[in-house]
Amino acid sequence: MPAALGQLRRAVNAERVRTGGRRSVLLGVVLPGAVLLPLVVTVVVATVSEHFSKVSGDVEVVPVGTTNSVYWILTFTVTVWCCVAAYTQATADRGDLGDLGRILFPRSWTGVAARWVFYGVGAAVCTVTLAALTMIALPTFYPTVYGDVDLLSADGLRFVLTIPVYAVSAVGISLGVAAVVGNPAASVAILLGWVYIVENTIALIPNGYTIQGYMPFLNGVYGTGQAIVLMPPWGINGAIAYSGGVAVAMFAIACGTARLRRR
Repeated sequence: MPAALGQLRRAVNAERVRTGGRRSVLLGVVLPGAVLLPLVVTVVVATVSEHFSKVSGDVEVVPVGTTNSVYWILTFTVTVWCCVAAYTQATADRGDLGDLGRILFPRSWTGVAARWVFYGVGAAVCTVTLAALTMIALPTFYPTVYGDVDLLSADGLRFVLTIPVYAVSAVGISLGVAAVVGNPAASVAILLGWVYIVENTIALIPNGYTIQGYMPFLNGVYGTGQAIVLMPPWGINGAIAYSGGVAVAMFAIACGTARLRRR
């Protein structure tokens, strides 16, 4: 067991090194996509809403509560981290990099676990930090529309506690998808299509609302306390647990797939 943990630690460090350099994925993808994009969209939406609430009597702007304050963070930040993790997983066993991984880490699950730790923790820290800053900034700079947003409210504290859980779960699901698909571009495309199209439009088919209640990413978002239209059969706490359960299952699938590809 100590040897396995030592290898896992080295694999996590390897992922850290892999993201560095002049073509750092953290600077080239995570910073613009997971940090700047959701912040810019949040500021633009808040600015426009605040403007219309003050100057227009014809347009009614509904005040926004805490449960709707971090929607764009959950929408973009987590998804970008998932795509980065999926792309990395899909490239891990290819070519010289795959051969090196087999030599350095004889246990097939080590690399998968290291990527879940590295990208999961990164997604959790990044997302909850942005969410907390957003809940502090919105009522300060946009009090008319976002005056009810409160980081220290029950809803705000729930975000702080559950957003990291959702982020880690989402990354785990993404690793499983990438391990099965095996192609980097296809893995990212399938993830984006699933998150933004399938889970949101499946409600349009017969019995779609019932099926939608089993969608893992929407369950995770709903479980954080974000106000969305979803009817999972297990409630808000069960939703975050369900998302985590799917992540564990997908992680197991990723480990099994990695082992099969080494044979």
